[in-house]
Amino acid sequence: MARAKTFSLGDAYDGILADLVQSGRFGTVTEAVRAGIRMLADYEIKMRSLRQDIVAADAEIAAGRGQEFASGDALLKAVNED
Repeated sequence: MARAKTFSLGDAYDGILADLVQSGRFGTVTEAVRAGIRMLADYEIKMRSLRQDIVAADAEIAAGRGQEFASGDALLKAVNED
């Protein structure tokens, strides 16, 4: 079983959590905090993936496999054709 954690969020976040529980969106403050942590974890996973994609794209460009477009419209046309 998980240990209880003690932390202080400050008045602004305490108020947000209280509103989320009072409105019925969450049954308890703990549920709301867990949902927030899940959202943060999902965000971090997406950011890690995007960073990996950027590194891979930079490597392709460095290897001369990049394609230059004359304009944003030309890029959009090429993307829509694929």
